[in-house]
Amino acid sequence: MVGNLEWTNKPLAKYIFRLTGLLSFISTCMNTPKTFEYHPSLQYTTFIIDITCAIILTFEAAAKMKTRGIFIGDSSYLYDRWNHFDAIMVLNIYFSIILQTFELIGIINKYSYFTIIRSPRPFILIKVLKTFLKFKLPKSQIKSILHRSSSQIYNVTVFFLFFISLYAILGVQFFGSLTFHCVRNGTDLNNVTQSDLMIPDTYCSPTKDGFHCPENFTCKKIEIQRNLRGYNGFDEIATSFFSVYESASQEGWVFLMYRAIDSLPSWRAYFYFITLIFFLAWLVKNVFIAVIIETFAEIRVQFQQMWGSIEVTSGIEATNILQKADNSTLKLVNIGEKKKGVAPAIFLKIVQSPVFTKIIMIVVLANTIFTATIEHTHNEKLDKKNREFYHKIETLFTIFFDLEALLKIFSMGFKNYIRRSIFIFEFMLAVGTTLHCFPSFYRSAFTYFQVLRVARLLKSIPLLENFLSKIFGPGKKLGSLILFTMCLLLITSSISMQLFCFIKGLEQFETFPRAFMSMFRIAMNDGWTEVMYSAMDEVFEFGIFFLCLTALFFIFFHLLTNSIVLSLFVAVILDNLELDEDVKTIKQLKTRGSSTEIQQKLPCPGAKIVRGSYKILYNLTDN
Repeated sequence: MVGNLEWTNKPLAKYIFRLTGLLSFISTCMNTPKTFEYHPSLQYTTFIIDITCAIILTFEAAAKMKTRGIFIGDSSYLYDRWNHFDAIMVLNIYFSIILQTFELIGIINKYSYFTIIRSPRPFILIKVLKTFLKFKLPKSQIKSILHRSSSQIYNVTVFFLFFISLYAILGVQFFGSLTFHCVRNGTDLNNVTQSDLMIPDTYCSPTKDGFHCPENFTCKKIEIQRNLRGYNGFDEIATSFFSVYESASQEGWVFLMYRAIDSLPSWRAYFYFITLIFFLAWLVKNVFIAVIIETFAEIRVQFQQMWGSIEVTSGIEATNILQKADNSTLKLVNIGEKKKGVAPAIFLKIVQSPVFTKIIMIVVLANTIFTATIEHTHNEKLDKKNREFYHKIETLFTIFFDLEALLKIFSMGFKNYIRRSIFIFEFMLAVGTTLHCFPSFYRSAFTYFQVLRVARLLKSIPLLENFLSKIFGPGKKLGSLILFTMCLLLITSSISMQLFCFIKGLEQFETFPRAFMSMFRIAMNDGWTEVMYSAMDEVFEFGIFFLCLTALFFIFFHLLTNSIVLSLFVAVILDNLELDEDVKTIKQLKTRGSSTEIQQKLPCPGAKIVRGSYKILYNLTDN
């Protein structure tokens, strides 16, 4: 029975299941009432995609149940938590199909709050991504690593919550409810209109401290609905907690401070907000970064193979040797590379000479300066004449760089040429700018290749080139983190869109592109409170419970991106700046050799040679 269903583990089957999950995610991103108004055909397209995905994923689950069993055994379907996740996703797709069926036949309004049912569906993107994650460590070791790292993150989270709670309590005690406003004399306090308030609305103090209203205005306590006067303040512990986090994000905290200065003695506001910014915005945030860096450094040692900076030890030793460079530093040199091409050896020496590199950089600089002189005069005849002139000169530059690429290919050989990423970049520029010189492609999208030629100037500054190579390091490290961040944005954007797309007045989440830009603003800490308040204003009519859930959703995402994800980026860049990858590889080889000597005794004569080679390696690295 097991053998008949082995095809489910084949690469093609996994590819189909992965593609199905991706299609389900795309369908979720298109499934909003406003999107269907813009593109009516998508309503039926998403319906068909959902039905197809449900059938395929149901078939996958049924195959796993038949192969492994449902309840009994360690390999049963329900024993694996990933299968729980898959089952929930399939059920959610079925709920979405039922909901869309009712929407198509008119039983349920398309702007109904039932669309919230689709909000968990974006998590199916995790099903697509988890197939790319291959952990080569034992599960016990992975659990140990996660336990230690989660313990450190838990400690710093408690540290963070302590200071927020402390300042939330202090805010309630220091300020309380700030409800005194300057209103016109004779205003009916039971029917206050916008014309009765000062422009702009100004808080005041009935005592000698704080702001005093000007002539024809008096300071009165008035009650204004929270959606009109704002959601921050220090009325109670919950609102104070919300206001403290908003201030700690350094977004609009000065307006809250000015409100407190106008209403109460100014020293309270100065003391409170200055210390709040120091402890929460600076100290706690940097502690977050420090803990993430330490945790990342510990995890990096264990998951070294995932980042691609070291493979199997025997593979490194077979293709690389240690050599001392002219400046007495160690370097891993590839010994299996044939560098010669079809051209005579003299051409290879010319290509590798510093003079040749300087000439190329001078021409690149000249091309950059010439390109920067382009001017659009809005005179049709003059612009046409300039266009023809620049086209001729740029064609000459392109011919020169094409000859450079051909010379390198014939000198080094095409296989050796494309091994280096810088040469691949140069080759792409050569092809793109060559197409750009054709009259039909000139000043089209191929112009980007012409502009990107400026990036070659980085090679003219070795220090800058070395610094950039250190920052970016192996592509898998920073690339994996960028991929994680983008997937996080995609998932949260789709979730937020499904949570709020039924609200007609909330334009920020009507379609997926708008939802993505709104969540990106929150991730970049650029006016994130504006996005949150817009959603809260529309959710206000549904009650305080949903209002609090909305605020918690945006606060959690802001905390995740601006504290944890940002700290991960800093940790990766710091890790790249510490040591060159070759030196890291050498030190890891040394550590492995040390553990081998301690744990194993080598009785054979060849063991002495291996032991001696490790000692030579130690001496080289120590020197």
